[in-house]
Amino acid sequence: MPQNSQQEKFAVIPGMTMIRANKSYSGSHSGMQYKFRLADDELEAVVWPWPWCLEKTDPEGVVSARFALTEEGMRQAEDWVCRQYWQDHRRWDKIRQAPMW
Repeated sequence: MPQNSQQEKFAVIPGMTMIRANKSYSGSHSGMQYKFRLADDELEAVVWPWPWCLEKTDPEGVVSARFALTEEGMRQAEDWVCRQYWQDHRRWDKIRQAPMW
């Protein structure tokens, strides 16, 4: 996944049991927020910009992808979220540094 040591993996789902029990897991990295959630017997990964919650964010700023609800699908979803950050890290860093109000 990482192309160099700077591109570390930061999005890690604690495990399939946790996802099945809680239905979602969320986190953030720099100015990017992410969520893993169950959706129609699949694992959906979603990213959106800081600072608002997913429900209050303009849908045009939200990107998602679906994966198999398996251990391999979890790894693919984690990698996908990390790629979303690294492909546009300057944007996410700029969002993080912007004043909230």
